[in-house]
Amino acid sequence: MIRTLFKAMVAVVALTCASVAVAAPPPEVFGTLPVVQSVGISPSGKYFAVVMNLNGQPSVRTFDAETLQQIGGIATAKQQVIQGMRWQSDDRLILTVVEVVKIDEDVTRDTSEFGGTNVCRFMSISRDGKNVVQIQPPGALRNASLSCNWVGWGPEPNTVLIQSGVLGGSGLSSRSQTRVDVKPIIVNTLTGDARVVDEVGSRGTFNWRADRTGAIRLRSDFVTGNEIIYARLKGATDWREVHRQPLRSFEVESSGSLQGTIVPLGFAEDLDKIYVRYWPGDRSAVGLMDLRTSQISMVHSDPKYDVAGPIGLGEGVVGVFVDRDYPTQIFFNQQAKTVQASIQASFPGNRTRIVGASEDFKRVAVYVEGPAAPGGAFQILDTVKNEASTISRAYPSLELASTGEQSYITYTARDGMKIDAYLTMPRGTSGKGLPAVILPHGGPQARDSGGFDWLPQFFASRGYVVLQPQFRGSDGFGTQFALAGRRQWGRKMQDDVTDGVKHLVGNGTIDPNRVCIMGWSYGGYAALAGATLTPELYRCVIAGAGVSDLIEILLWSREYAGGREGSIRYWRLHIGDPTADKASIEAISPVRHVDKVRAPVLLIHGELDTVVPIKQSEIFADALKAAGKPYEFSRLANENHNITFQSTRIKTLQAMDAFLAKHNPAR
Repeated sequence: MIRTLFKAMVAVVALTCASVAVAAPPPEVFGTLPVVQSVGISPSGKYFAVVMNLNGQPSVRTFDAETLQQIGGIATAKQQVIQGMRWQSDDRLILTVVEVVKIDEDVTRDTSEFGGTNVCRFMSISRDGKNVVQIQPPGALRNASLSCNWVGWGPEPNTVLIQSGVLGGSGLSSRSQTRVDVKPIIVNTLTGDARVVDEVGSRGTFNWRADRTGAIRLRSDFVTGNEIIYARLKGATDWREVHRQPLRSFEVESSGSLQGTIVPLGFAEDLDKIYVRYWPGDRSAVGLMDLRTSQISMVHSDPKYDVAGPIGLGEGVVGVFVDRDYPTQIFFNQQAKTVQASIQASFPGNRTRIVGASEDFKRVAVYVEGPAAPGGAFQILDTVKNEASTISRAYPSLELASTGEQSYITYTARDGMKIDAYLTMPRGTSGKGLPAVILPHGGPQARDSGGFDWLPQFFASRGYVVLQPQFRGSDGFGTQFALAGRRQWGRKMQDDVTDGVKHLVGNGTIDPNRVCIMGWSYGGYAALAGATLTPELYRCVIAGAGVSDLIEILLWSREYAGGREGSIRYWRLHIGDPTADKASIEAISPVRHVDKVRAPVLLIHGELDTVVPIKQSEIFADALKAAGKPYEFSRLANENHNITFQSTRIKTLQAMDAFLAKHNPAR
């Protein structure tokens, strides 16, 4: 039996993969935020909540799972984003809300360089949405750095545990900012009353973790260059060291290995054991650490890909994700595995993912993607009655014929390195001699994931082949592959992108004279590097929040990024030292080679970017203007580093649509 929610808005309809060319949907179809972003089910399964987008405004609605009748809801401000949602009980939800805030330029010279900042907070709401409570530290710590640091559910009814750190120095303007005195805090979610928990750590304690009973059982300290993980056994009061690793272990400075490094994920059913991400070899795996012995037993590993992160449904860790060609869920318990297999069998030819579940897994929320749901859809399934209720398609106005067909390919770089990539082909074409958009990801130590992605799908809807290369230095393919990108900005990392273009030209897929490159963040750098280091390849260039001057960004990270030593050290390891390696870095800085630009350039940047300051686009625009090169510059007011908000996302797509139509028309 299938029931449908929001009937006037959505419906999951089986569609055929007809190879018929259709008119490209307007940018608004892809730029509008998904109607449904996430779904959560209450512990008993009687209710569910939906994070929705209503005309660009994030909101939460709650429903009765049996009748599908709406119970309540709230809407947040348009400059806020609901990043997370969890049910504390059948009566209450906890939201994670991030707001982009413009910094007053009169505060300090230092903070005004950022333009804006992201403020994160927790919010508690009742099931009917009528009682909204801000979760924050008590008065003495009100100005501390909260940043949504979750510790766990509280030991008392209607309480949660968070943590707050007091910053040394003088806040954001400090050149030698250090984090000290991190406190665990218990907050009543009905009243907002908060108090510091009577826990004794050290000045180096930076993280606390509670088990599902609300007992604080783990903490991490910075001590003389090491990170030390302490634990308390169930029922004990004394802390014991269970693991020690170098503070710089994640930078892999000399050994080229992360062996001996762990990341706690959460408590197991046996509360004296925790799941950890660890590195038994080149790739990360998930293991079970016994807090009594510090021994780790393997739970799951993949021969090619790193274990990505935990699946958090309900109170604990029930599995992990592995980003293969598509994010794959690996569950630990048999009940979850059985439900997962049943769901996949119910949607043959489509991909499914469990996104919410009751404690007994008798009612689950499922994300479905494929021919039955272009752009993805959400359903509620009763696994006992074998009954499905459609909540919504994420992009209800999107038709299958307007989407591209994604495949996962591998090509060989010039030095023999194997490079994985996502290739999205527009429907209704011959598949040969097509125009293309090359889309390197940001990070750069990140990766793309398979499945529907509004940006490459937007380009494919216009008739472009889209290549997303997972160049060396990308995350998820093992330590050595990630390290292969060290100090290879503009060099081998860029060669991997170039070799992807040549691969598609060589097999006849794309027309070598109709190739554009577009990227965001590091991808924006790669686009500008393409414009200046391999200008013969590209007919046009689009750079969003791109780095154009590596010397300037390295100096900025030292001067204006709060003086965080770890961040500065990381970028010097991966790019170089702005003084000792100045000539080498200038050789790969796009702004130093504007004279080589042949293609028109579109620059896009959020004015409140806290990761790559808008100055990076401004100085490149000034250099292009001085050199007489064609360019356009789209400034996004009230936008941060990402294209977070609906209005700016639509504006960005409109600017790119017009730019591509002018300089590299697909049809």
